[in-house]
Amino acid sequence: LWFLYFNSSFLVLEYGYTYHSMHDFALTTYDYNLPPELIAQEAVHPADRARLLVAEKESGTIIADTDFASLPDILPSDRILFFNNSKVLRSRIPLHSARFMDPSGRERIVTEGEIFFLKMQGSGYFEALVRPWKLFRIGTRITIDTLELEVSGVTDVWRMLRICAWSIWETIELIGRRPLPADIAYEIEKEQDYQTQFAQSRGSVAAPTASLHFTSDLLERLPHERAFVTLHVWLGTFKGIDVEDVRDYSIHGEIVEVWEILFTHIASWKLSGKKVLAVGTTVCRTLESLPFLWRCLLPEEKMYFSEDVRAFWDGIAHITDDRSREWTFVTAYEHDRGVYRFETHIYIFPWYTFRVVDELITNFHLPRSSLLVLVSAFSSMESVRRLYRHAIDAKYRFYSFGDGMYLRWK
Repeated sequence: LWFLYFNSSFLVLEYGYTYHSMHDFALTTYDYNLPPELIAQEAVHPADRARLLVAEKESGTIIADTDFASLPDILPSDRILFFNNSKVLRSRIPLHSARFMDPSGRERIVTEGEIFFLKMQGSGYFEALVRPWKLFRIGTRITIDTLELEVSGVTDVWRMLRICAWSIWETIELIGRRPLPADIAYEIEKEQDYQTQFAQSRGSVAAPTASLHFTSDLLERLPHERAFVTLHVWLGTFKGIDVEDVRDYSIHGEIVEVWEILFTHIASWKLSGKKVLAVGTTVCRTLESLPFLWRCLLPEEKMYFSEDVRAFWDGIAHITDDRSREWTFVTAYEHDRGVYRFETHIYIFPWYTFRVVDELITNFHLPRSSLLVLVSAFSSMESVRRLYRHAIDAKYRFYSFGDGMYLRWK
């Protein structure tokens, strides 16, 4: 089946379909047979000894089968490395001896179940997945250790919890578990491997996994300029595409925070001919959201920047009518003390024009995922197919604790 799948894709090229044929948008195009044993269940130690497949992004030509520890010898000196510094929360809270008081005043002790904090929704409110969900009715108060919560809203999927006693971050760190992806068996020993070296800004429920390979030793040996952005990764990252035409998929929104000076730095780097290397798909989505954030800025905000910086961003922020979906990638933002905070809904699939990112380091992704679609748009569907076939034949490790791929300019 694997042989037939890939050879059928080659026939598409041979008989002259254009790059953006309907074949590019069919969900089945992004399906493949991944042997279960190749889904990495634990991290490599040290993490920079994970394998790295280096390839030319346009042609898919394999340059090297190496490891992350070799990056200082591989990366050209003019690359700017971007990382996501979001920190994974210990957001899964087991209900061991939790006290529930329903709106009528009746109290009960619950010993099984879980609260999975997803994201902050304004001051003092959290969106969460819960079980057993029937206990979480509006008005119910829950006490877990020193944490006091009240259910303030419900849907068929999640609950809105109001934090009644503020020690949320400290309590989560003390009594919670760091979530691991569903395809990875949980063991407490794995938690320490599921946080990057530079995790700083609290808010993710999943790690920016490409960055997990960057140990302190590797970072010390990389002389390249580097910059950080923040995108808080939520569960939608792991959600498989559930429509037959990938263009119809609606991606989850995620909160992004970037320093305003980044607009100046990126313009300067790009105008001087340097290449932007995104470490991970979350970084890629963040950087590619910036032209759409620029479109939202008020004229007086743009005047803060120099004329050449304004000209650069005005030039790449142009959106044509036939790509109207791009108008909704970023629709609102907050600006406070030199930081822009916004929610991005950017969805990258074939036809997308990359405006900021030149190169990408990423893990190997699961079939039918929006991440695989993004990587296929960055390189090409056919190139990524060939690279994934090579990775499977060579027994690369897939998914969050797995190996990686560096798609370079040349």
